[in-house]
Amino acid sequence: MKEKGSSVVPCLENRQRYIVLAIGTLCIASIASNMTVINFTMICMAPKTNSSELPMSDASVVNLAYDNKQKSIIMWAAAVGTLAAAWPFHWFYQQFGARSVFFFAGAVSTLSTALMPLAAHLHFNFLVIARFFQGVSFGADFAAIGLIVVNWASLKQHGLFISLLSSFSQISVMFTMPVAGELCESSWGWESVYYVHAVLSGVLFSLWWWFYRNNPTKHPKMTEIELEKIHRGKGDVQAHEKAPIAKILTNSVMLAVWLSAFGELMMSQFIVMYGPTFLKEVLGFAVNHTGYFVAVPRALHLAFKIISGVASDRIHFWSEKTKMRIFNTIALMVSGAFFCILGYLPKDQAHLSLIALLVIECSTGFICGGFYKCATLVARQHSHFVLSQIQFIKCLSLFIEPLLVFLICTHNTLEEWRIVFLTHGVLLIVGNIIFCYYATDEPADFTHLPQAPNGEEMTDVPPERRRWLNCLTTCLE
Repeated sequence: MKEKGSSVVPCLENRQRYIVLAIGTLCIASIASNMTVINFTMICMAPKTNSSELPMSDASVVNLAYDNKQKSIIMWAAAVGTLAAAWPFHWFYQQFGARSVFFFAGAVSTLSTALMPLAAHLHFNFLVIARFFQGVSFGADFAAIGLIVVNWASLKQHGLFISLLSSFSQISVMFTMPVAGELCESSWGWESVYYVHAVLSGVLFSLWWWFYRNNPTKHPKMTEIELEKIHRGKGDVQAHEKAPIAKILTNSVMLAVWLSAFGELMMSQFIVMYGPTFLKEVLGFAVNHTGYFVAVPRALHLAFKIISGVASDRIHFWSEKTKMRIFNTIALMVSGAFFCILGYLPKDQAHLSLIALLVIECSTGFICGGFYKCATLVARQHSHFVLSQIQFIKCLSLFIEPLLVFLICTHNTLEEWRIVFLTHGVLLIVGNIIFCYYATDEPADFTHLPQAPNGEEMTDVPPERRRWLNCLTTCLE
């Protein structure tokens, strides 16, 4: 391979992977933002009862003032779409790669988001259909994360890549909640929130199509130096290698990863879906303040996520296994404890509830150094399948979370919400205990990659010594 990249900006030479990381992160966050918009706009879509602009008998008033059952249907429609698309997207990714498949997912998300206001005004069923297609596009997110990490991240930068790529939920909330709060209160109305998101989504996915390549060796700006960094220590991996699904699904480490993911995603979905509702209807905050009170904790979560991702890569006085256990415990055990505390804070101490939410968001920022990193280190070239199953789990959380709130929080009382908080807290704590028991950094048998002799970590072994160890292992066999 000849040296490329002579026309690259000097500061970006040998750093094309970081541009891919930035574009990929923003595109994944864009799909999540398009999904999140409805969670906020539902509290401002229906005209006020004292409005003089529309009569109370106007059909649009009834159409947009959704009850709890309709809100649950809207949430479930997206979950059904994601659930239906998760496995097909995995197959399409294996056949065609992430460039065209993820671009298609972005186009579906952009179009369905742009049509949401029209669908809402026409009929509730049209809104549900548009929401379904938003869910379809969301089914592509986690597998895209796996492919970007596997193809573009070096082994020593897994923590950084995972911390940013998996921050789509926080980035989307940080952008969507304040923007939705301001636009909903403006003269442009709630419809403008969807149009703004659709335009940004279209621009970002155009950048994705222009810059991303499925294989770094085929990127026009790639250099030999950067390519060696990306491939160092990864071993020989076949292109489009078929995932050993049965072995992955029965692997104890993967099952522990998915259980932790279920607890964390349930918690995350609660904050995204019902954070605005809890702050406004239970604690009594204003609509525009609600957007910021949800976005600020998410911003802190993102900051802690990036810091923990870099720290997970740079800390060398702990083994990878120890680091993953510590980071996962901070993320799940601490947040689980504060979820339990949150259920017992009185309504007249709303500021304490905000503090509890801040602690939960900051602590869960450490998750990228926990089960996410474990999944990529153990599954290696099959990480995209493992992470796509986390997407499947997220589908389940999209079903279960609305059902949990619908069945328990019938009157929006603090006592009802307490049961929801305790349920999340226990799930987080139990998931962490099981993960810490099974956590490891060694590649699984189904990867057919060599494991480090005597428990030594392959990710910390210099390339020359690693080649010698691999050769020695082969000779001994």
